[in-house]
Amino acid sequence: MPADVSAALAEAKALVASLEAYDGSAAQHLTLLKQTDRVRSALEEPYDIGIRWLENMSAAAALYVLIHIGAFEKITAGDGVTAAELAKASNVDVSIITRTMRILVANGIAVETGNDTYASNVLSDVFQPPALGSFVCVCVDFMRTWGAIPQYAKAHEPADLYDIKKSPFAFAAGHEGKTYYDVISLDPKQRNLWNITLQNMEKNFPIIDMFPFPSLKDQVEKEPERPFIVDVGGGRGQALLAIKEHCGGTFGGKLILQDLPIVIDSLKPEDIPDIEPMTYDIFTPQPVKNAHVYLMRRLLHDFYNPVCVSILSNTASAMGPDSRLLICDMLVPERVEVGGAVDLYWLDFSLLTISGKERTMEEFKDITDQAGLEIVAVHPSGLGRTIMVETRLKRE
Repeated sequence: MPADVSAALAEAKALVASLEAYDGSAAQHLTLLKQTDRVRSALEEPYDIGIRWLENMSAAAALYVLIHIGAFEKITAGDGVTAAELAKASNVDVSIITRTMRILVANGIAVETGNDTYASNVLSDVFQPPALGSFVCVCVDFMRTWGAIPQYAKAHEPADLYDIKKSPFAFAAGHEGKTYYDVISLDPKQRNLWNITLQNMEKNFPIIDMFPFPSLKDQVEKEPERPFIVDVGGGRGQALLAIKEHCGGTFGGKLILQDLPIVIDSLKPEDIPDIEPMTYDIFTPQPVKNAHVYLMRRLLHDFYNPVCVSILSNTASAMGPDSRLLICDMLVPERVEVGGAVDLYWLDFSLLTISGKERTMEEFKDITDQAGLEIVAVHPSGLGRTIMVETRLKRE
């Protein structure tokens, strides 16, 4: 008896309608991808799902291997390079090259120009380490840690999960006693891959169109001696750069980027024009006083509640009466939406390995209240589950 494809047909018709109404926005693009998934979901049987998972994992693992042995970046345009040449340059057996490259070529990443000979294409260029290849490498490192969680659970008490120096990631890497960031900072290459990954993930984690930064123009221009925005743990400045562009400038106030020396020292002035870099440890009191805005974007989700309260308190101690502290992370809904924002859940699953988590609204209220802050407003994004929680010092 032939399978019933009526549900898939209905989803396909909805996809066509969405394609015809496509407005070119990033939000609509992700909506189209979700609708495409619904078409496939209506057709897939359980075995098909399992095979798809295996195919995705094997492609990510193959790319991870080739990047870390230094072979992938040697695949260039033109006639191509042979597997034997790549193996010799990487000091590995040729079968490692051929087996991993078969998977990538089958997925359209690079092309086979002859027997066991490979040349680059648009996709292989995109997946080079300076681009999306870094993201894949970080994801595979998390996959390795997920696989170690059963062993971690056997070797630890349940409460150890909340100790930032006893995370599953540190355990799996053989560096228990160090925090996640301590571990990835042991290898400058790995830390650089992480920094690039954060930049590459901006599509899933919007910056603007939540809190109305342009509305602060009059306030900042009246008191330009106060910094406009202090981006706490702001990485390579991607948020400040986007906000500056969105506002058409800085309204005469400073934009200050704070992070650890390993991040700040990697930046050149041309990387962060009109932005003042500052090394800062989030576990110490905030040195910049009375800024108009303090921003913590994709920072607090790296830690459990008690640590977040400490981080928030350190910056709250520097805030003025009308200073705002913005928390930008994802919001965990009360119930899981099937077919909804899966990126929220894989990110939260990744954070499990580093002693972090995404939060519900009640959890946001709890950590801000303990730090002497009150929530003024919640600014949702039109894209996924990202929000900005606007807080200020508690008022009587």
